[in-house]
Amino acid sequence: MIRAFIAIELKNEITIEKINSFSSRLKLNQTKIKLVEPENLHMTVKFLGNISESLAPQIYNILKQEINEDMFKGKTFNYKLKGVGQFNKFSVIWIKLIGDTSFLQQVKISIENILFERLNVPRDKRTQFKLHLTIGRLKKDKINYQTFSALKNLINENKNLEFGPFTVDQVKLKKSDLTPKGPVYSDLVY
Repeated sequence: MIRAFIAIELKNEITIEKINSFSSRLKLNQTKIKLVEPENLHMTVKFLGNISESLAPQIYNILKQEINEDMFKGKTFNYKLKGVGQFNKFSVIWIKLIGDTSFLQQVKISIENILFERLNVPRDKRTQFKLHLTIGRLKKDKINYQTFSALKNLINENKNLEFGPFTVDQVKLKKSDLTPKGPVYSDLVY
């Protein structure tokens, strides 16, 4: 079995530097926050979970041909990352993707439909694609409540902070190896 997901990678070095700078401010406030490593910054299109090794090449070929070649057609789509937010009572800290997101929504729907119809991969419960880039996770039992109100303020004060461009020209099938130091991601290519 392979723990896998479909993602769009963040490649712009200046944007990554700005995210790291902001993330370090989060870490100063909440020392137990688990920040996403710079090389792991990505937007998840679909989390697949544990899949059989025989299924991975089929998913890869569908993404290569029907999504990257047929839908992207060699084009690059330009977005920007702007504004910090949180999900689930601050357990997930994220940055929002800004721009004409209808194309990415169509990519998500196509991936869901093709994988379900051809390979019986279950569809996500949420059909709407929440276009965000997770930068950190904070478990409830790890929160430092002495500085928690400052964390809330830090996020609220940066709802319009611009992080920079995010270009999208393909989706990738990624493998996630869980280690004691955190996940290690690698491309699955066949």
